[in-house]
Amino acid sequence: MSLNAAAPALTGLDERSLRLRQRHGNRREARRAAQQRAKIYNHIATGVMTLLVGLLVVVLVVVVGAILIQGVPQLSWTFITTASSLTQPGGGVGPQLWCTLYLMVLSLLLTVPIGVGAAIYLEEFARPSRFTESVALSVEALASVPSIVFGTFGAAIFLIAMGLGYSILAGALTLTLLNLPLVVRVAQEALRSVPKEYREASQALAAAPLETLRKLVLPTALPGIITAVVLTAGRVIGETAPLILTMGTSISPNAQYSLNPLATGETLAVHIWVLKVAGVPGLKDADAVANGSAALLLIVVLGLSLSATFFTIRLNQRLRGLR
Repeated sequence: MSLNAAAPALTGLDERSLRLRQRHGNRREARRAAQQRAKIYNHIATGVMTLLVGLLVVVLVVVVGAILIQGVPQLSWTFITTASSLTQPGGGVGPQLWCTLYLMVLSLLLTVPIGVGAAIYLEEFARPSRFTESVALSVEALASVPSIVFGTFGAAIFLIAMGLGYSILAGALTLTLLNLPLVVRVAQEALRSVPKEYREASQALAAAPLETLRKLVLPTALPGIITAVVLTAGRVIGETAPLILTMGTSISPNAQYSLNPLATGETLAVHIWVLKVAGVPGLKDADAVANGSAALLLIVVLGLSLSATFFTIRLNQRLRGLR
């Protein structure tokens, strides 16, 4: 082939290679532009999320600070340990605080074993079936039911059908039904967070399923289960509507510290509702007592949360072999 005949072919190759280089260059520029846009969007989203988190922290600090500023001056040993006098200023909330803690312990003793046991069965032993799907659907549905509905159900079943009357036990049973979906869901998530490789390694060592669960799965999932317990405790302490319908209200100077689950009682949250909304004729300094009760309730919740956080941190360190 002569040089004159090969020249058009060479020219065509040069033009094609030039077009290919231009296409590659355009693609690189498009990728760079897309990366630049992604960085800008990422910075904007990060700024918005940071702003929202900061706003949440500000609201939390303002609410907690306002409650503590108004309520802490009312707190004293007499206020925390004595009953309301109904006639003299500075009535105490000792029986209400005792009833709150007693109800919390009684409800947790009923809720945690049932809820965690159900989560363990659903996650570790039950095979996928219509039954497990119906249980999961029921848990999701119950988690969205308002607490006043549980209060109405508890009043109909525990007060009337079972004849318990207004009592701490009726309130604890009602709160158990209220909190079971929460415990089951959180415990299931804690069990799902345990890597499957742990179970497979245990099975490879010929460990029985119960042994794997007891020695490996539960210790690893324990921080998440503790979170479920803390959330449940906080919900028990803060509920009012179900307890008004099942435990009633009993502001009385004769209120006593009692372990009788069939006795009536009043929690701090219900006490605040009575003082602020329902009102008690003749009660001196009702607003001051309500503010002090709110501060005391907040301190109890914060104490439980901080204690659980400290325990969880130490537990994680122990599981990782740091201490």
